[in-house]
Amino acid sequence: MKKVKHGGNIYEIAEKLGIKMEEIIDFSANINPLGVPKRFKEALIKNIDSIENYPDPEYHQLIQAIAEKYHIPREYITVGNGATEVIFSMISSLKPKKSMLIAPTFGEYERALVRAGSNIQYYNLKEENDFAVEQDILKVIDESFDLVILCNPNNPTSQLIEKNIMVKILKHCRKNNVYLMLDEAFIDFVDEPKKETMLLYIKEYKNLFIIKALTKFYAIPGLRIGYGITSNCRLLKSMNDHKEPWTINSYAAMAGMVLKDQIYINKSREWIISERKAFFNELKKINKIKVYKPNGNYILFKLLEHKTDLKEALLKNKILIRSCSNYKNLDHSFYRIAIKDKKSNEIFIKALKEVLYEG
Repeated sequence: MKKVKHGGNIYEIAEKLGIKMEEIIDFSANINPLGVPKRFKEALIKNIDSIENYPDPEYHQLIQAIAEKYHIPREYITVGNGATEVIFSMISSLKPKKSMLIAPTFGEYERALVRAGSNIQYYNLKEENDFAVEQDILKVIDESFDLVILCNPNNPTSQLIEKNIMVKILKHCRKNNVYLMLDEAFIDFVDEPKKETMLLYIKEYKNLFIIKALTKFYAIPGLRIGYGITSNCRLLKSMNDHKEPWTINSYAAMAGMVLKDQIYINKSREWIISERKAFFNELKKINKIKVYKPNGNYILFKLLEHKTDLKEALLKNKILIRSCSNYKNLDHSFYRIAIKDKKSNEIFIKALKEVLYEG
């Protein structure tokens, strides 16, 4: 299966345009615009010489920080070189014969399942219902499945699964002996993360496996830090027994400290709550697109008059967006954009109006 193309290939675009990367406003990558937490930057500089030593192969410091953050036993946690490694590791260990994916969703789930030889069934989200996961998914999930994978909020739709539906899905999966992998990589951006996360169900439900990452909220995608949480210690042991040693470098192993940076967390929460609403409201005023109300730090919209390649048109303004044409159940008229700082968002609105002749 081909490698999935993601947003954020700013290197290729800069070379194509013959300009510096810094000249491009990248709306294709869903990263916190506040940048790397200051305290973590200072710690990296202070500990620069740690690169001379092998990292702790058990990553005690990182795992302990995660355990303290979520008040869970450290034995429930496994870490990896980005959430993608954890996804592939879990699926490789589980070896599901039949799996369910929603469509559209993050493409790496499919790659991991194909590599594991799993038979994939798709649950197509309905455009007329704004791509929401609805209760009728319960009618599709039965004991013939080994694994169901959900992303909450979903990428690229930015839709949040209603908590009562999420709980019903989890209970239904357990009743039918089905594992549920829940990717919460963007949960920290929603209005009430503590209310929406399914972490409270981890201890009771051995069939639940939650994926999280430091990449997005803490703006450190270059370090590649992801982790999985489950009370299914047998599954975790299988994953850890088959893991390559030292997949996380010394600097990344220090990244658990960002989870304690409450000043940065509070500033980030203030930013997303303010800018998400303002950006969405401005986009809604543009009558040639349909905008789907976001819950994460990114927005899905549809070009209603598909007469232009919007990605190419905006590149002339040195603005990079994510075409969603390679997502199952979407086509060339759909695009995803990150929510950035106020100034960048205003530049985007102005450029989009000009491209659509509404300026």
